[in-house]
Amino acid sequence: MTTAPTNPRLEEMWTTIISREETLHGEVDAGRTILSRSALESFERQTAVGLLPKINPAGEDSEFVVSRTLGRGGMGIVRLARQNSLWRDVAIKTVLPDETGSQAAQDLLRESWVTGMLEHPNIVPVHALGLDEGGFPMLVMKRVEGISWETALNNPDLIPAPLRAGRDDLEAHLQILLQLTNALHFAHKHGIIHCDLKPENVMLGAFGEVYLLDWGIAVSLADDGTGRLPLARNVDDISGTPAFIAPELAGGEGEHIGPWTDTYLLGSVLHTIITGGEPRHKGDTVFSLLFNAYQSDPVEYGDDVPAELGEICNRATAKSTSRRYQSAEEFRDAIVAFLQHRDSQRLSDDGEKRLAELQGLGPDADLTTVDRLFTECRFAFEQALSIWPENRSARAGRLAALETMAAIEIDRRDASAASRHLEDHPSPPPELSSDLEALEADLQREAEENRKNEAIRRSVDLDLASPQRAKMSFFLGLLFGGVPFINHALIEAGIATMSFPAYFTQFAVIFTGAALVVFFMRERLLKNAINARIITSIFVILIGALIVRVVGFFLGLSPAGCIAMENALFSFAMFMMAVSLDRRLWPAGLAFLAGAIGGSIQLESILFWDGASNAAALWLIALAWRKPRGEHTLPFTLGARDDH
Repeated sequence: MTTAPTNPRLEEMWTTIISREETLHGEVDAGRTILSRSALESFERQTAVGLLPKINPAGEDSEFVVSRTLGRGGMGIVRLARQNSLWRDVAIKTVLPDETGSQAAQDLLRESWVTGMLEHPNIVPVHALGLDEGGFPMLVMKRVEGISWETALNNPDLIPAPLRAGRDDLEAHLQILLQLTNALHFAHKHGIIHCDLKPENVMLGAFGEVYLLDWGIAVSLADDGTGRLPLARNVDDISGTPAFIAPELAGGEGEHIGPWTDTYLLGSVLHTIITGGEPRHKGDTVFSLLFNAYQSDPVEYGDDVPAELGEICNRATAKSTSRRYQSAEEFRDAIVAFLQHRDSQRLSDDGEKRLAELQGLGPDADLTTVDRLFTECRFAFEQALSIWPENRSARAGRLAALETMAAIEIDRRDASAASRHLEDHPSPPPELSSDLEALEADLQREAEENRKNEAIRRSVDLDLASPQRAKMSFFLGLLFGGVPFINHALIEAGIATMSFPAYFTQFAVIFTGAALVVFFMRERLLKNAINARIITSIFVILIGALIVRVVGFFLGLSPAGCIAMENALFSFAMFMMAVSLDRRLWPAGLAFLAGAIGGSIQLESILFWDGASNAAALWLIALAWRKPRGEHTLPFTLGARDDH
């Protein structure tokens, strides 16, 4: 809200200035520069000090041939001219015909001297300064072709392509503003304060040039002894453009003018950029507008203005000079930081899109898609943080991505992957940590059960040591078949007789031989419980055969009959093992049965039948065990693997 100023000096000064401007120019324009009339010396003295040469642009032999008007300002006119000696076009600025008083001439001189001493890429080069045919200052400058920044602000499509360079409107204007900070920082290093920065005073060239113009009210911070430029400390009148003016310029407080004065104007221009062309200071009258400028209350920007830029604006345009950016370079750093933060925020926004896709996937989502989206969103957040470590949305997004992926991995029952994601999280949510602990406990139980089951499978796995059992059976076939054949041959030769002592001796030889075979092959045979049981079963069957012989002896049976019964016992044992252990053993049972039946029919050849059936049965077993049936073959398998 605008109220009357409490400072009578300001009220009197503003009233006087407004009256003077109305007299000179009619209605006062808030966007037009008000020229200070204080602490200015006479044009005559300035001319004498400068020793300006005569430059006549009107004669036939003139160095400069004027053709047309390029632009017109408050008290100056700029015309296009041809410089004959260098065959180039230049711009010549002179005072308006109706502004030929010493004040207008002195203002043009001041602009010429300031611009001439500041050789910088963003300041228009000065070629010459002299007096025209009327004895008034004539400034010869580089011809700048382009448009004013004010025009580009009102119509962003007119921004020259090199300045656009793929940027959006905001970034393009900020890049222009950054170039102006370079010019101002250079001027400040030379003790010059511009005091009238505004979009109207900036020219944009077709090839990307950015020029800060109109140094007509610039002041110097140091006295060079020439009296060419007014000193800042001597300013006691209004100087500047009301819509952009700094409080110390509006109040004529020259002692407070410094680099921070131009940073205020940079903030005013930034305000115009981010608000779509609105001036920093508003008012129904010039008086109220100047009052609002002097008060310079902070602005509350809407949601459409980036909060960081709003803070930069309010700091730059603070009423107190100590609260502002103290140099154009400091202001520039703030804008550069915002642009970096903006790039960071763009990456963060992209990461949030990927994260939303990841969180929207169903439980049956393709794992490749899940991993891709997580990788992309996490990379975007981490890149955003590498550019701007304080990017809160990127930090929150990264944590959300880790939490989301940890939850997905828990659902996948991949505790290791979930743990890795939560390890990267500085403070994992308690519920996720609890779910992970429950999963790890569950997986540990499963692993223990699997270990037990694996131990059980291994203990009854027929494939383990199967080739070794085949070798054992082969050797036992030689032993069990060879001994009866030898006895049969001895009996046929009359060297031995069929008797129980010989019968028991034969058993002892076979039993001892079998024990030796097993002993020497024990490390390769006894790989698990099932192999131990098979070996044990062999000796149990042998003990059973011994029992048959002992019982037959006491019953008065013949040794031949006992041998036939042994073969029947072996046949029964093989059929039992085929049913309960390994179906491949049934041919061995038939071989033993053939020996039992054949020997019963031909008792005189019982040892032949015994040796033949023993050898055939054991070698059939060796053939069956020669190759494993497959991985983890268990006993009692009567299904799909029976054909192996």
